[in-house]
Amino acid sequence: MTVREFLVRATGFAGVHLMRAAERLQAAPASSPAQRTLAGDREIEWTWTLAHVRRGPGRVLDFGSGNGMMALGAAFAGNDVLAVDLEPELYPFHPHGIEYVQGDFNELELASASFDQIINCSSVEHVGLAGRYGSPDEPDGDLRAMEKMARVVKPDGEMILTIPVGLDAVYAPLHRIYGEQRLSRLLEHWEIREEGFWAKPSGERFEPVARDVALAESGSQAYYALGLFLVAPR
Repeated sequence: MTVREFLVRATGFAGVHLMRAAERLQAAPASSPAQRTLAGDREIEWTWTLAHVRRGPGRVLDFGSGNGMMALGAAFAGNDVLAVDLEPELYPFHPHGIEYVQGDFNELELASASFDQIINCSSVEHVGLAGRYGSPDEPDGDLRAMEKMARVVKPDGEMILTIPVGLDAVYAPLHRIYGEQRLSRLLEHWEIREEGFWAKPSGERFEPVARDVALAESGSQAYYALGLFLVAPR
């Protein structure tokens, strides 16, 4: 399968995820037209993730799988996929050849060095924030998850990571925003191979920005800048 064929298939599921993105925006207080929102964030995160999915064969962990677009993308690329999520499987496709496990990733028993790649697409910022997605209350649950993922990925493996960035903040139960302080702790067990940052400096559409610009963004319950990373275990 060519990259073009893969992306065409994957974007066929965008409608389902657009519905989930709408739910995310509805979870935040209504904002005036002058305020920035997250509209457009998923398209950037999904395409970054799909562009970096490894070509199989291999074993991929989809952390916080949601409706399965990233898991299916990794499967289309020839990988065996383990999808983990706190919520019941809601994939809009069947059969899919993906192993789905409902449960708390931090409490699951997974073998060390057992994955070639981990997909962590807009997921880790919710870990430990009770009241959304069924996560337990654990202030450092995100750090614990990242440390565990560094153990279960192979030494020559990698993680695709997309997260909210800006001035350090927690908007419970919605999300964390990673700034200079929390971001360094989140990546303590990882080294950055590639990174990109997007924000809405004009208040309308996301556009690429420098790292310092993104990390200086003042986020809210309804908006943050995007950090896109390809990282490897230290």
